[in-house]
Amino acid sequence: MKIAVLGWYGHNNAGDERIKNCLNHFLMNLGGVDTVDFFDLHEEAIKGKTSKFDHYDLVVIGGGGLIFSQHNYHDFILGLHTRVITAGISVETQLTGNPKKFAKALLEKSSTFLVRDQGSYEKLFILDVERKVKVSADLTFLQPYAPLHAKNEKKIGINLLAKTIHSGLSLKVLLFLNRLRLGCYTKTTCFKKMVADLKGSFDLMPIPLYCAQQESGAPDYRLNDINFMKKYMENVPESFKDTDIDQCELFLSMRLHGLIFAVQKGIPPITFSIYPKQINFMKEVGLDEAIIDVNELGKVNHRVEENLENSIKIKEKIFKYCDSASQVVASDLINALNLIK
Repeated sequence: MKIAVLGWYGHNNAGDERIKNCLNHFLMNLGGVDTVDFFDLHEEAIKGKTSKFDHYDLVVIGGGGLIFSQHNYHDFILGLHTRVITAGISVETQLTGNPKKFAKALLEKSSTFLVRDQGSYEKLFILDVERKVKVSADLTFLQPYAPLHAKNEKKIGINLLAKTIHSGLSLKVLLFLNRLRLGCYTKTTCFKKMVADLKGSFDLMPIPLYCAQQESGAPDYRLNDINFMKKYMENVPESFKDTDIDQCELFLSMRLHGLIFAVQKGIPPITFSIYPKQINFMKEVGLDEAIIDVNELGKVNHRVEENLENSIKIKEKIFKYCDSASQVVASDLINALNLIK
C-alpha cells in the first residue's frame, strides 16, 4: 500500500514534525505499507484539483489544526480520486466561508474522520450528517515520549509565541498597512513583567517549538519562537530539543505540542487561554485549572505555584490520559485502515 499524508509539514515546527515521525513509524510498522510520503497541505491544496495523488492507495489528511485557513482547500479535497481518511485534526476557527467548505469536503470524502478534541467534534456536529466524526487523540500519541521524573526543582520550562492583539481592523488591512511600513498596526502581547516576575522565583528554561528560519527585520507578530523569546530572555536555544523539557518540573507553553510533550513526559503543563486547541487539549486531560486568562498575566506566578503544589494529582490525570490516548488513537487508525481494505 502506498500512502500520501497531507498536513503542515516542512516548516520546522516541532509539533508537526513529531506528528510526521510518529505517524510514519506507526504506518510503516503495521505491515502491508510500502511507502508513506508527506506533503504540505497548503502548498498542494491552493493549486486546486489534481491527479498527482491518483497512484496512491490512500490519502491521509492530518494531523494538526488544519481547519483554520481562509484559503480554498475544498476544491482540492473534492478533486481527489483516491480513498481518504482524516485523522488527528482539530478545528481552529469558526466554520463559515472557506473553512466550512473545507470541513464539508473532508466529511464528504473521508471514510473515517478522527478529531483530537471534543471542541472540534462539537463544531463539526451540525455538518456531520453521516456521523463520521469521532473524538480520538493527537497523532503524537501513536509513539508518545516516555514518562520521566523532573530532575531540577524550581526550573520552569517556558514557551512564548507572538500573540496578536486585535485592533478591530481585518487581517488583510493590517498586512497591507504593515507592508507599507506606515507604523506597526499589529501589536503583540507583552510578557516583560511576567517573565521578570517568574525569574524572581524560578530558574527559567526557554524552549522554542516553532523554529523556522527568518530574515532579520521581521515584525513581532511574525517572529518565530526563538526570536520572540529573545526579546524577554537570554540563552534561548536555536532549535527544539525535547530533552530540554526533561529538566523542568513544570512547562508553561503557549504552543499546543509543548503541552502535549509535557503530558507525555509526565510533567505538569500550564498555558494561556489564547487558541481553541490549547484550551481543548487541557480540558481533555482534565487540567482546566492550568489554563490562565491571557489578560491576567499578573496571576501567573501564583498559578504556577498552585500547580506545583498539586503536581501529584496533576500527574495522576496526566498518566491516565496518556494511557487512554495512546490506546485510542492506535485502535482508531487501525480500524480506519481496515475499513478501506
